[in-house]
Amino acid sequence: MRKTKRQQAISSALETLIPYVPYLDATEIRQKANQKHLRHLPVLIALHLATMSYVRHKYTDYDKLLETGLDRDAARYCVAQDMEEIIGSWGGSITATELLAAYDKNGE
Repeated sequence: MRKTKRQQAISSALETLIPYVPYLDATEIRQKANQKHLRHLPVLIALHLATMSYVRHKYTDYDKLLETGLDRDAARYCVAQDMEEIIGSWGGSITATELLAAYDKNGE
């Protein structure tokens, strides 16, 4: 099956921005970045948001924190450092400060 130009661009950007992301995680992130609600965004922004969302839900206690009654902003603050470490272990360079700033700007 041939990939669309956008799918190719997302794959290429993912390899550049997060070079050591495990294969299964990369597959999930690519799928998220190609979702309908992110298609209107430039590839790098869609990939950035997809990565943050995926890591937040898959590798942190974010959902558990929400279940305990924390609001989204507080829960995101609590997991930002964990997210930075995970993305960093994959060769990415986003910081906790950048993660929190992205939430403020995009509401994602």
